[in-house]
Amino acid sequence: MARMTLKVPKGAVSMQNGTIAEWFVAAGDTVAIGQLIYAIETEKTTLEVESPFAGIITPLAEVGQTLPVGAPVATIES
Repeated sequence: MARMTLKVPKGAVSMQNGTIAEWFVAAGDTVAIGQLIYAIETEKTTLEVESPFAGIITPLAEVGQTLPVGAPVATIES
């Protein structure tokens, strides 16, 4: 099995942090490539993030948690 780590994306040049607004999946769910998995709020917008991998997801951050760009958000095991 391979484990991939999803990180807070840099949605804009000036983006430093993002706040998890919503999870569209739960721990242990199987996700597909391109499936929406969470939304993250920035100073200017809310980004919906798609899964770049297929497998079983384990969220590492909670709704309301603010994280810096590049911080781990979830893992996906295939």
